[in-house]
This record gives sequence, structure tokens and C-alpha cells, in this order.
Amino acid sequence: MTNNPVISAVTDIAASPEEVWRVLTDFAGYAQWHPDLSFVEVPTEVRPGTVLRARLSTGSEIDGEYDFTVLHYEAPRRLAWEGGIPGVVTGDHSFLLDPHDGGTRYTESETFTGPAAVETVEPNRAQMEKNSASYGRALKERLESGH
Repeated sequence: MTNNPVISAVTDIAASPEEVWRVLTDFAGYAQWHPDLSFVEVPTEVRPGTVLRARLSTGSEIDGEYDFTVLHYEAPRRLAWEGGIPGVVTGDHSFLLDPHDGGTRYTESETFTGPAAVETVEPNRAQMEKNSASYGRALKERLESGH
């Protein structure tokens, strides 16, 4: 049995799944609301297999540019991509949008795999969970502020 660490955060957003999807998939706009992630190259069409190049800026040793391969792109319900360092540690990052109380329940989670997954995630789990929750809050603020 494998032990693949998972980091997850749930945020309720007072906006429809379609509105949340629009902001979530506007990759060129991430720099305007996401605290740590901006996309370097944004393709005109995104579908499973599309590679997105992004810059991570957390102020830690993991900062840098990464390629994310889109695994799922199901508007306005689910987006997932995979990225990381192949053969060392990779993350399957997913975003689920479910209608909830007239808005959207936004669930962001990442499952880590690879030989260094546990040793990479576990010592940093508290900070990673804090960061993940901050991403949901930033998306919520972006949508609920009317921008």
C-alpha cells in the first residue's frame, strides 16, 4: 500500500460555478489574484494534454518555473493538472466546483506521488495547508469583490 500525501482546502464562494470557472481558467489573470502562482505562457486553447508553464513564488526553496500538464478540463466542474519533478515528486492538483447554497463549494486538493513525496510533504504539511487555504480565500475575494 502506498502512502500518497494529500493537501486539501474547501472554500465556499458566493458566486456561481460558471463565474468561479471563468476566473479559475483565466490563466493570464492569475497574477492579479493568486498570491503565489502566475502563468508564463498561456495557450489559446486548453484541454487535456495541454502544457501550462507557470512560475511559483512562495519565498521558499520550491520557487521556480514548472510545467503543468492538464489532466481534466470539464467546464464548469473540474480542472486538474499534474506537475513537479518526474521520478522524484509530482502532484496531481485538482479543483472541484460544486453548486452549494446559491454559490459554489470550491475544493482544491493535491495528491503527491513519487519516491520523495512523503519526505517532501510531511515536514512542510502545515505550511502547505495554510498556503492552499490562502489560495481559496484569494479566489473568493477576487470573485466576491466584483473584480
